[in-house]
Amino acid sequence: MSKSTDTNKFHRRTFLEKGTTAATSVALSCATVSMVSAGEKPPKKLRIGVIGTGRRSNTHLRQLLKHNDNVVVPAICDCKPAALASGVRAVQSFGGGTPETYGKDEYAYRDLLARDDIDGVIVATDCQWLGKISIDALKADKYVGSEVTGTHSLEECWELVKAKEKSKGRYMLLENASYGRETLIVLNMIRKGVFGNPCFGVGSYIHDCRFLAYEPDGQLTWRGRMVRDDYGCNYPSHAIGSPAKWLGINDGDRMVSLTAVMTEPQGLHDQAVKKFGPDSPQAKIKFKSGDITIVNIRTAKGKVLRIDCGLGCTRPYSRYYTLQGLTGCYDSRKGVYINNDAGKVDAVVWPHKLVKNYAAEFEHKLYREEAEQAKKAGGHGGLDYFVNRDFLQMIREDKDPWIDAYDAAAWTSIMHLSRHSIDKNSAPVDIPDFTGGRWKNPDWRKGRMA
Repeated sequence: MSKSTDTNKFHRRTFLEKGTTAATSVALSCATVSMVSAGEKPPKKLRIGVIGTGRRSNTHLRQLLKHNDNVVVPAICDCKPAALASGVRAVQSFGGGTPETYGKDEYAYRDLLARDDIDGVIVATDCQWLGKISIDALKADKYVGSEVTGTHSLEECWELVKAKEKSKGRYMLLENASYGRETLIVLNMIRKGVFGNPCFGVGSYIHDCRFLAYEPDGQLTWRGRMVRDDYGCNYPSHAIGSPAKWLGINDGDRMVSLTAVMTEPQGLHDQAVKKFGPDSPQAKIKFKSGDITIVNIRTAKGKVLRIDCGLGCTRPYSRYYTLQGLTGCYDSRKGVYINNDAGKVDAVVWPHKLVKNYAAEFEHKLYREEAEQAKKAGGHGGLDYFVNRDFLQMIREDKDPWIDAYDAAAWTSIMHLSRHSIDKNSAPVDIPDFTGGRWKNPDWRKGRMA
């Protein structure tokens, strides 16, 4: 229960736009509120450890403890004393008692993983540590829910998959943007053939994160260190998740190569000069991350995905998505356009009417059954409720989640491979097959959640 004076690592912040609205159906999830029949034993309390207790973890702690009857958090870890103390207060405020704390140094999480009374862990640290800790947790046979971005190198992508395949635990990437109500309606429309054969998908994550690059004392946060040291598509999962699911990536198709282009890094330096002055240490930082990066991806079946990413440009938060099929398309900024069998326009539905027009027929099961519970729980409009729901269900049912280690490795590899393409004057770069050929069978993961 020691605390460290080390002020590096483990402070995680994230800022994700509300990506969903509430539905009107009311239901209670078996993964959240325990409905026990007479004579039936209540489910065992799940014991969840939380590694990284910065700003982001408070959302997870609230979801775990305030909206679940059968979850306890016996231990938390962070090597920043202030963050660790904040985590203790959060657990207490949500009715979880006083957890044991670990924080003597940046590897204190290994002591938490050594406990035999922890079923699973939420990893919500700086992005530079997410992969390393998740791999160690799998080696300790724990169930893992990792915040994005996931792994921090191509080698870690492979290590994550190998560790998962050897572990008694399982892994879930907590990519909440993929649980948006509209994107899941579109997924069901694709499954029922509304758009014909899908051939092209676009996802984006353009977020002016410059104000999140610095601590109050002017030191770089984990986001600041990321845009200083890394470049290319630094934050791919919010953008790639939904289009990848729409096009069946890792389920009958896979990404085989990519090309990337990046603009010069202007915005981050400009902000540093304006905020701290032209002669400040911050103004002298050589940021590597360009304002906008565009990645084009080719699949084994000839489909194309595009990712637009920007973390340091002057633009309001933006996540836009597009799905193009043979007989119709979806564009989050323009709506739905569908041709009928005679080749004439059958429907043009503007974005604000998408849910109204299509929810009755294509609403996803998650929102049919648990929309009110998600609305009550909150967290990015209910998205955090759904990722935590699936994380707990993964443990209770010992079943791989919708976004597993293979997805995490494939999606995160874009971060690293986009740099390779940029270094080669935007030449094509091969994307590894992290599934070992399993993707060829579209049903190899059939039966998993969602």
